[in-house]
Amino acid sequence: MSTIHQITPFLHVRDLEEAISFFCEVLPFEVKFRESDYAYVELEGHGLRLLEESTRQLSPDGKARMTVYIDVPDVDALYETLRPALERLPSDRVKPLLNKAWRQREFQVRMPDGDWLTFGAPVG
Repeated sequence: MSTIHQITPFLHVRDLEEAISFFCEVLPFEVKFRESDYAYVELEGHGLRLLEESTRQLSPDGKARMTVYIDVPDVDALYETLRPALERLPSDRVKPLLNKAWRQREFQVRMPDGDWLTFGAPVG
């Protein structure tokens, strides 16, 4: 077996422009490639693939279908950096920075399509 270079989440979004705006204006991702209904965005060398599907729905119960977990070395510093942008989002789109029972310190941001993006680091 060859060495795995990376694992990249592939997100199916209702509105590509809205998703790019969220990842690149609210969060500090950068568009590395864009073609028609597809985009690849990256943050510090780690990417997400976005594909527009205008008919995409949440699960029948209205809950998110997935969470993308991003491990970072200093979640407190990242939270402080992102705080001004996060404060502009509706309150139900952000879960505050907390220590979790599973020994991770993390915060969550709801993506435009309802799924969660979680940033976390181990609690020492």
